[in-house]
Amino acid sequence: MLKKAATTIFAVLLLTASTGVFAHGGYEGINKNSGGLIDQLNANLKKQDDLRKKIANAQAQEKSLSAEISNLNNQIALTQLEIEETEARLNQLSGDIDEVTIKLTKTKEDLDFTQNVANLRIRAIYKQSYVNPIDNFLGTDGFNQFLVRQKYTEVIRTQDLELLDELENLKKEYADQKQTLEDSKNKEETLKAELEKKRTSLASQENSKQYLLGVTKNNEKEYQKLLSQVQNEIAAIARALGGGGVRLGPVRRGEVIAFQGNTGCSTGSHLHFGLYIGGAVNPKPYLDSGALGWPLRHPTVTQWYGANYWWYMNNFGMPGHNGIDMVEYHGAPILAARDGTAYLSSDGSPCWLTGTIGKGIVIHHDNGWKTIYWHIQ
Repeated sequence: MLKKAATTIFAVLLLTASTGVFAHGGYEGINKNSGGLIDQLNANLKKQDDLRKKIANAQAQEKSLSAEISNLNNQIALTQLEIEETEARLNQLSGDIDEVTIKLTKTKEDLDFTQNVANLRIRAIYKQSYVNPIDNFLGTDGFNQFLVRQKYTEVIRTQDLELLDELENLKKEYADQKQTLEDSKNKEETLKAELEKKRTSLASQENSKQYLLGVTKNNEKEYQKLLSQVQNEIAAIARALGGGGVRLGPVRRGEVIAFQGNTGCSTGSHLHFGLYIGGAVNPKPYLDSGALGWPLRHPTVTQWYGANYWWYMNNFGMPGHNGIDMVEYHGAPILAARDGTAYLSSDGSPCWLTGTIGKGIVIHHDNGWKTIYWHIQ
């Protein structure tokens, strides 16, 4: 019976050695096409640096339509390069994730097998601990066989230690690979979010370009008029919000406070509606939720808050249009968006574009908000 147990233990060890568990090694790094990818990214980054220098230099140039379009073209090209860079990094990362996943699966298989072998050895050692050394000696056919068995026992013990070391190394390798996979997937999600953001920026830049070409009809004189009109409107609204207007008194939500007009530096009859909570914020979520009422009964929006981000940022340091432009018809009643106290404000002098003084209503609301209604009759 004891001979059979010893033979079984030795067979397990031979099986272990033949499968190469003790010789299990690491995996080489992932280097597929890495040289080509690095060259590609370096060339991309060099082009990005050149475009950033051109964009920075453009800030000091005289404002003109051709310079503005050139600047927007550079920004569009820069964003396209950034998108290509992010896509290349995502593709490489996706390949890395696939290879790490394969490695992780293989390591798990090795770990499971080694764990099973270790469990067999532990059970065998446990059984062997109940064998009396004298019985072990008497169970042999002679002293020489006893010495051979003792030698095998020493070899088995050495391999047991190697087996346990291998098991610990595999556990650490598995944990490391699992963490690497998790980190890579997190990085992949971050890159995907960056890619979506860059694609949104590209669409915004292209829209700004089309807006400028459409409004100005690719005419320098029209561009200068637009530039002056927006500069004047920004300054006029800042003055109105700063106070000093004529107090008209309390108003209720939905009450008529003025009529759609074309006063000041306006390119056509419309209402500029803005919401200020500390600074300018997008009114649309508050209109959608009902926190504010629409200031026109049947409006058509001609320019949303934040529109033409890049043109406003390049020229005025603002993240896009700072209100919502809307029209119904010339003379349409303008309604208070919320209860508050109304003030009438106006420019100090007529706008050179229209020959009229810009006028508007500012309503101070009890919660600290302010709404502005500009270009009224």
